[in-house]
Amino acid sequence: MKFYTVEIEARRRLGAYTLLSYRWPGDGIEAGRFVMARAAGYPVTLDPFLARPFSFYDFEGGVASLLFEVRGRGTALLDRARETIEVTAPLGKGFEIDASTGRAALLGGGIGVAPLKILGRELASRGIDHDVFLGFLDAKTAAVADDFPGASVATMDGSAGTRGTVLDAAPDLLGYPAVYACGPNAMLAAVKGAAGQDGLRQLSVEERMGCGNGSCNGCVVPVDGGYVRSCVEGPVFRAEVLAW
Repeated sequence: MKFYTVEIEARRRLGAYTLLSYRWPGDGIEAGRFVMARAAGYPVTLDPFLARPFSFYDFEGGVASLLFEVRGRGTALLDRARETIEVTAPLGKGFEIDASTGRAALLGGGIGVAPLKILGRELASRGIDHDVFLGFLDAKTAAVADDFPGASVATMDGSAGTRGTVLDAAPDLLGYPAVYACGPNAMLAAVKGAAGQDGLRQLSVEERMGCGNGSCNGCVVPVDGGYVRSCVEGPVFRAEVLAW
């Protein structure tokens, strides 16, 4: 897999998360697609050995941005990067957008809010009305919600917004012709059940990825009849495809 060295354009703290921006001269960035990224220096240091997958948070004026939480060595090194990082071209399959379906509900849990920013931008550009519902652990992680004007927020400890899960902050999803969600599998399964089977229902999974190109089979998800790789066949799937 080819990596490109790109200059860091900006860095911003959003509560518990880091927003890292870089200029991307190519095309292919779409809501729901992802990139493998790592701190510059490979293969001299082999640290980290594996790049990390990140959904695109936004893309405007040729500048792409990634939202992440420091959870280990790879994200810690990215958090410390000051001049350049290394990224692949956009990967995977993103959200399907159909302007004929009508109003959309966007639901994100924790760091799973990342692809909803660029998705909201694309929906707005096509004149599709949408509502955003975000769920977090606490007020610190919910600080990123300030970047989503008008969003309804829930936190598990009740320190910001409605106490409970993202579904506690959302109305009846059956009334939405289109539902998009990203977050932990348990949340996605709950959204799938609440949204019903009618209309456009799409879920972006957060499986751990090793290679990002389908070689390692480390990110498989269950579907009827077996498993598929979320890095190649996903990470966005029609809800009815996932065997949860």
